[in-house]
Amino acid sequence: MESIDDLLAQVKAEYQEQAQGKPAQKQPLFQEEEFKPSVQVSPTYQPQSSAQNWISPAEESLLAQVKAEFEEQQRAEELKKQQQQREEQLRKEQQLREEQLRVEQRRQRRREALTQEATEWLKNLKPRSEEGLWFEEFSYSYPSKLEAAIDYLEALRETQR
Repeated sequence: MESIDDLLAQVKAEYQEQAQGKPAQKQPLFQEEEFKPSVQVSPTYQPQSSAQNWISPAEESLLAQVKAEFEEQQRAEELKKQQQQREEQLRKEQQLREEQLRVEQRRQRRREALTQEATEWLKNLKPRSEEGLWFEEFSYSYPSKLEAAIDYLEALRETQR
């Protein structure tokens, strides 16, 4: 390869020749042989993955570690979300059971009160009265007179509302 001084001298000589009006015999600044590859290049293009071109092994390792941490964090958040959903579901089921228990207890208290009221009503019912005779006929389809009295008193309450 030529030195810079030689190249400058050549350029200066060409410039002076042009200034004097002589056509300069041009020599190329660089020889073609200098730019020919010393290694035979294959004519087909084979792209390499850009990640391999731009990422060093240390960076690749760091990237894999960050990706793994991110995925682990995602899994942890998903598990936490699922746990919260399970806890919420259990809480709702517990509330439903408690509400059902309260409704059942209320129904039982109402039934006990009706049973006591029906027992008292049956004690005061005169069998030979018009109401007593009617009730006797009414109670035939029930397993007991107490059950018939409970239904009768419930029906009376419904009509009085």
